[in-house]
Amino acid sequence: MLSRLISGSLGVLFATTVGLVGLTTVATPASADSAPGGEITRSEVLSRAQNWVTRQVKYNLTRASGTLYTDVEGDNRYGPDCSGLVSMAWHITANSGKGGNSTDDFEVWSQTEFLPSLHDLKPGDAILKNGHIELFARWKNPANHTQGAWTYSLNGTGNPDSNGWQEDWAKGPIANWRGQVGDESWSSMQNYRPIRYKKIVDDPVEAPRPLVDSQGTRLTDFDGDGKPDILGLGASGDDLWLIPNTSSSGSPSRGQSIPLSAGWRTITKYWLADYDGDGRTDILGTQNPDKLFVWRNISTPGNPSIAPLVSLGTAWNTL
Repeated sequence: MLSRLISGSLGVLFATTVGLVGLTTVATPASADSAPGGEITRSEVLSRAQNWVTRQVKYNLTRASGTLYTDVEGDNRYGPDCSGLVSMAWHITANSGKGGNSTDDFEVWSQTEFLPSLHDLKPGDAILKNGHIELFARWKNPANHTQGAWTYSLNGTGNPDSNGWQEDWAKGPIANWRGQVGDESWSSMQNYRPIRYKKIVDDPVEAPRPLVDSQGTRLTDFDGDGKPDILGLGASGDDLWLIPNTSSSGSPSRGQSIPLSAGWRTITKYWLADYDGDGRTDILGTQNPDKLFVWRNISTPGNPSIAPLVSLGTAWNTL
């Protein structure tokens, strides 16, 4: 069951997520509902982490002033390393003068607690070992945790120029611009302790939605090959997928599901329209609900893709 169905003309939605073909990672909005150091929802934590993936944040181990990266609001600066990423995602202000907590800080910080078991991890929690921490995104198979987990991480792989910059970039469940993915096997997770930020809270439970959206009256030829495709959100409600139509006359078929982007959990309403008049169907969506964004369709036949979001301003909740 999909956790959210796209409204308007987005059509019938499926949670089928087979394969990772034709991957395109694009800019996605991160909600700023929390105050620095305050209560924060799990979906906002993941959205903030995805923001660094989208911005192609590169690893640096020095925590020097000129290396720090801002969060999505631009109000706070964090070290571009594993613990800086978690500090930013949790929106904490601890050790703000040095770019957020270190792994040693998280080990003893009063605002975290260790969980009894790895099985107790929820999205937005973290896994910590000596010298390294990663943000837990989700289990690869919720019914079988031994298949491992997807994470948000920033690791570092050597320092060729001796300046602190290393050949690693922020990564998450969907591959970043370098093709890197945050991935932990069950055996590797045994080296970590599960840890939780005390101010993280579960997202409000949404009422069940119908499998078929009553407003979804048509599919759309998203990649311009002359055949209607299917767009939909994955089971987490955070990832946007396209199921391409590979049919030929008299022989209906579908291709492997293609992930388009992540961070859609905070988008509450959706529309399909050729917004910029180039003949391709774009996606519009509202957030929170006063912000309006547009994702331009930059697909070519057989190669679906969307450009980084463009903001269309605020105060849309007045309409």
